Amino acid sequence: MSNQPQRQAMVAMPTAAQLGGPPPQPFIRFPFYPTAPWYSTDPNVGYQVRFYSQGLINTDADYVIGTEAIRPVAFDLPCRLIAINGACNNIAGANNITEQNMNLMYLFRAEYTTGDRLHVFARLASTVLGTGQNPGEIGGHGYNIDQGATLTLGITPLVANLRIDITLVCLEMRGPRNFSY
Repeated sequence: MSNQPQRQAMVAMPTAAQLGGPPPQPFIRFPFYPTAPWYSTDPNVGYQVRFYSQGLINTDADYVIGTEAIRPVAFDLPCRLIAINGACNNIAGANNITEQNMNLMYLFRAEYTTGDRLHVFARLASTVLGTGQNPGEIGGHGYNIDQGATLTLGITPLVANLRIDITLVCLEMRGPRNFSY
């Protein structure tokens, strides 16, 4: 231990170059899409796909054009968020909304219990959400969500008379029992 330098707190966060491994190959290429979640090697851990959802409809008290409405989604089990999909339709019966333009009618963002923002700012939903036919994959290994956590969805309608539905595609991790011996 006497050969090692004294440990101390860093005042500045490391740069991307400083986060690389040792030479001669400090970084390697690894696929980002499709999303490839981690699976436990423990044979007693099971997995189940679950679709969590929230939405906003034009009759909701907080439906105000240009103003964000908050919708919490609570998680009972630990999971990985794999994709986020969104859709909307016009409740008033106007049929000017198609699958190609529906996610241009509102803004979207998501924030974790800890304040960690999956989407740093609200943006047109088409830039961060997919559809049922074309899923909005998170990428990498997905987004980790702990048991008991909440994901806050921010939905901002940009036009009147919408029903907006958001679906979170999750891979839940389940243990074999809730007791020990």
